[in-house]
This record gives sequence, C-alpha cells and structure tokens, in this order.
Amino acid sequence: MNRRINAQSFELKPLGTYLVEAELITPDELDTALKTQKLSGEQLGEILAMHGFVKQQTIEYFMSHVVLPERHKILKNKSCSDNGRRNQISVVESTSSIKPEDASAALQSSHKLKIYLSAKKTLKLLLGVVLSLVLLSLIANYNVYHLPDFPGRDTFRLLFDLNSEENIPTIYSAGALLFCSILLEIIFQAQKLAKKKNFLSWRRLSIVFAGFSLEELIGFHERVTPLLRRTFNTSGFLYYAWVILGAIFVIGFLVVFGRFVTTLPSKTRRLFFIAGTIYVAGAIGSELVGGYYESYYTQNNIVYTFITTIEEVLEMLGIIVFIYALLSYIGCNIKAIDIGVHINDYKKSDQRT
Repeated sequence: MNRRINAQSFELKPLGTYLVEAELITPDELDTALKTQKLSGEQLGEILAMHGFVKQQTIEYFMSHVVLPERHKILKNKSCSDNGRRNQISVVESTSSIKPEDASAALQSSHKLKIYLSAKKTLKLLLGVVLSLVLLSLIANYNVYHLPDFPGRDTFRLLFDLNSEENIPTIYSAGALLFCSILLEIIFQAQKLAKKKNFLSWRRLSIVFAGFSLEELIGFHERVTPLLRRTFNTSGFLYYAWVILGAIFVIGFLVVFGRFVTTLPSKTRRLFFIAGTIYVAGAIGSELVGGYYESYYTQNNIVYTFITTIEEVLEMLGIIVFIYALLSYIGCNIKAIDIGVHINDYKKSDQRT
C-alpha cells in the first residue's frame, strides 16, 4: 500500500482505519470493538477476532505485510525531515497510545492456547464416550448379578452404573449439559452484538440448561420422588412420581420456547426437535416403563438394568444431538468464535523506571 506522506502530518493511522478501508470490517463493527476496548483494555485486533469480525490470522498477516511496513516508512520519513532529531510519534488505537519503537510489539497478538471445535468431530467424540460408559455400566452390573463376589466388584459398579448418582456417568451428563449452557451463552453474546431479534431467548435457554446441569449433579428429582409418591399415592407407570412434574415442565418449555424455535433455520429447528424428542423419550418415556417394572417386580435384576440403561442412553444421545445442533448453528451463522486462554507475558512500558 503506497501513499504520499504529508510532511506536516506524521500521525500513524489506527489499525481499525486500515481494516475499514480494506473492507475487512464495517464501521459499525469497528465501533463495537472500540467500545469493548474501552471496557476491557485489550488490544483492538484481539477484540475484533474474539467477536468474529475478522480472523486472527488475517489481522496478523495484515499487520506484518501492510500496516507495519507503512508505519515504518512514515517513521523513516519523519526522521529524515527532522534531520535526525528524536521525536515521539503518537499511535492512536482508540484511547491508548504507544511509542514508535513499541508499535510493533504492542500490536502483535498475545500468546494463546486456542480451542478449535468441529461439530462432526465433537459428535464422534461424545458418541465414543457414551458407548464406553454404556459398556462399562453393563459389565459392572453383569458382574454383580452373574459372577461370584471379587474385590472391587461393588466399587466398580458404583463408579460406572448409569442408574446410580454421584458417579462418573453423572459427572459426564452434568458436564454435557453445562457445555450446552456455555454454547448457548456464546450464541447469545454473538447475537446480541449483531443486534438480532430474539437474542434473549438464547440467554434464557442457557440458564435452563445450567439448571439441568445442577439438577443432574444433586439429583433433585430422585429426592423428591418419595414425597410425591406418598402425597399422590402413585404406583405402576407413575411409581416414579416426579414424571408428573417432568411432563408439566415439558409443556411449559414448549409454551415458552416453541415460537422461538420456529424462527430458527430449518436444519437447526429439525435438530432441536430430534434432540428434544430423544431426550424426553428417555427421561420420561423410559422412566414410566422402569417405574412400572419396579412397582410390580424389582430393580435388582438385569432386566431392570437394561431398562434404565436405555433411559440414560436416550438422555445422553438427546444432549449429543443438541450439542451438534448448536455447533452447527455457530458454524453456519456466526463468522468465527475464538475461545482461548490469553497469556500476556509483556510489561507495560509505563512501569519502567
């Protein structure tokens, strides 16, 4: 980029101006990033990449091949015009300024530990985890019902039984639900910046799934079931009386979020429906069958284990489909999202003595 330099003015052009002129970002996106910079104090390039307005690799390439060479040319011309007199030239990036000798260092991207997510790869990974948990649970229960006692048998079952609480499968399920909540919050932030309609619905969904995650950890529905059973004198299919509250919640969920879901792209809407159907079929449908079996028979046999295994697997599969739907939505409707740990390893120049 070659420009004629006015000898009376050697103010270095802000990075944001370069990007707007190159049509890599819009003026509105620059304004949003500058407002964020005032609050966070982060570098402009990092903020632009974080919001998905432009990729970090693009900024780094643009800095090294366009911005810095032009700035060095300006500094050289300034030095010649002043006959070697040393000057400090302001570099304006929003409300902050740095010295010419620090211009390159200050605008270089900080070291980052980035996490790249792929919808398909995440789907395969989670399916592999669920398959492993199912096999371990079946083996653990088979050991209890069909093999003689041996050291660690009961402990192995407590750790991996899908129908038990406060064990490895429970931690996985709670973590998967929390991951859904995080993805929903990310979409909310992106939609809010883009000033999309119904962006608050993503936040509400995020809160709901955070509640699901907490409930999975503490097992509230398991604790309230005996009280409901005594209160309503339920048996048979309603032996696990919490399904009454579960059915009411599903209806309320559809009333609150049904219209919002219809506004989503067809693929996302279809995946949401599939995920919800599978999850409810496990959480309520299979629970009805399991309650009926335990009410008239017992839970201490391999048949009941298969029923509860199907229930838990359907719940896990429903969440996996939902995660795939969210990642696919992000990939198709949001430019880019960089999730990473920013490790700043340089000292501010104003701290030097």
